[in-house]
Amino acid sequence: MKHDTILFISTQKICDNSVLTAIKATGYRVVSTTSTQAMALLFIMHCTAVVLLDRTASENTSFEVAQDLRAMCHDVPIILLSATPISSLPPHIDACVSTARPIASLTSAVLRALALISDRHQRGLFKQAS
Repeated sequence: MKHDTILFISTQKICDNSVLTAIKATGYRVVSTTSTQAMALLFIMHCTAVVLLDRTASENTSFEVAQDLRAMCHDVPIILLSATPISSLPPHIDACVSTARPIASLTSAVLRALALISDRHQRGLFKQAS
């Protein structure tokens, strides 16, 4: 990935968030926010490698935020963090990672999702060049 920052968006109080601790263990710089304005500014500036969207609010709210982000920038991956499984992801969300599993495994799950998304993106670029 060309950027080294993860934008973590959550409706929860972030300072004592074990999910945030696991995300920081990925080795990426992590910017966490609950502010829609800060989120939009960072995203528009394209300074993020990935957006992790915490689905603690209603499902529709998370999906709407993801759709708005995708409309602003189509090439930044969006990963939904969810305690409950989601059977079918909308097209504007690239992956879903479970927060219900032990928190220690969240770091590796996020890194695996990033690798899969990166592979898909590279294959798409290769097909376009052919």
